[in-house]
Amino acid sequence: MKIEALLDRKEAREIGILKKVILAGGKIKDAELLDYLGVSKASFESDLKELGYYLKPYEKDCSLFYDGQWVVIHMSDQFSISKIVDDYVRASIKFQLIDYLFHYREFTIAQLTTKFMISESSLFRKIKELNLLLKEFDLKIRNGQLKGEELQIRYFYFQIYWFLTPYEVHREKTLTVQNSRIIEGLEKALSLSFEEHGRLKISLWLTISKKRIVVQAKQFQELYKKSQVYEQDPFFKTLRSFVLRFFSRYPLEIDEEESLLHFIFLTSMSVLAESDFADYSLIRGRRTPTSLADTFVLEHVILYYRPQKFFPELEKKIFYYFSQIHSRLYFFKGELELFDRENIWQKEQNLSSHQLADFSRILLDKSLECFDQCYEKGNSLHEWSLVKYLSVLAIIDFEIVGETRIGIDLKMDHLYKEVMTQVLVLSLKNLNGLTIETYDSKKAYDLMITNVMKPNVYRSVKEVYVLSELGSSYDINQIRIKIRELHNKK
Repeated sequence: MKIEALLDRKEAREIGILKKVILAGGKIKDAELLDYLGVSKASFESDLKELGYYLKPYEKDCSLFYDGQWVVIHMSDQFSISKIVDDYVRASIKFQLIDYLFHYREFTIAQLTTKFMISESSLFRKIKELNLLLKEFDLKIRNGQLKGEELQIRYFYFQIYWFLTPYEVHREKTLTVQNSRIIEGLEKALSLSFEEHGRLKISLWLTISKKRIVVQAKQFQELYKKSQVYEQDPFFKTLRSFVLRFFSRYPLEIDEEESLLHFIFLTSMSVLAESDFADYSLIRGRRTPTSLADTFVLEHVILYYRPQKFFPELEKKIFYYFSQIHSRLYFFKGELELFDRENIWQKEQNLSSHQLADFSRILLDKSLECFDQCYEKGNSLHEWSLVKYLSVLAIIDFEIVGETRIGIDLKMDHLYKEVMTQVLVLSLKNLNGLTIETYDSKKAYDLMITNVMKPNVYRSVKEVYVLSELGSSYDINQIRIKIRELHNKK
């Protein structure tokens, strides 16, 4: 679920303008924005006008300019548009409805029409739109309540409040004194040590859990079905004792499943440090679905990179990352999308000196097979898992791929030769596993780049590429393809 989906159409377009300008480097032609938004110029200019009005409170930190052709954004070094996005979303009716349900658990139509000052028909329309968004989380608003599996409800609220609360606010307000004591008790009982980021996540999860624990008739069918094989897990047994002991302070009956909810959160949401997970992986069951997926995918990756060998530390690291990806895929549904997935996908794919996108899809298919699931195009959790796989592969690429040496030998005046050599270096240096330098006859190279069609024979050079136009995108793209081919041959 994209976070902009919580906004009305016009507000979503305004946020879309801000994000597109940022992704374009702070300056973009209006024609490109018109094509992206799919609106008329009159509507576009109306959006810009309203956006400029909305940005007034931030004018010291953020301002937007339009000269009739270009849209330009200026921001102070200490400001992020995430602040504007958060404020937009929090002001939306859909978010406020979700927030109201969290605090009060149910509503009547009369209560909300009065609170939001809207008509009944408008409220029903908002609920219908919201239910379409909640569908991927397997949740639904019905009879004034949020219905669905308890794990999914807590997971949804965790994502909403975690991502829509600035990190500095989490530091100031999320980690309460009571939650700090619980976390310290957890660390002692489980022999763990949580970093600040993990402590804040756990504190938010505890706050949500304490709010939800009083809800009657919670749904646990899917949780019970998926987690039975984890009940003999040593980590779960220790955690279960702690949870039952802690919640015994509350004057109510605690569901047995409460321990499972906390176990899944701790093992799925990147709160365990890598070293703590490494210790846990030595004692956890080998036949659980997530454990099988972790091992299966790791072995598949090792085979893919053969004959290069994985150092033990790298293997532990990627095993940890895979465990977090697979736990999320197995236990949860849905993903809240704050960032531009396509932009991240493209950037990370460009980091690699060979094609990893197809292999990421293979890994996702292999892991989903372990859970009797199939890839669903457009499924946010699946799509972001692809990005995460690509990220892990980029790390591996950086660590173990053999070095590809590239020499540059341009025949031209020294001034142009020096500057164009630097242009080529800067255009290619973000590829992993490359050494790029001015040609040295004493060294061996995998690829030589020159501007002479029939160059002298280079010693110890495997391939030669002749530039068509200095600094052209065509040449850079062709060189990238050539580098990937060389890498695959290795």
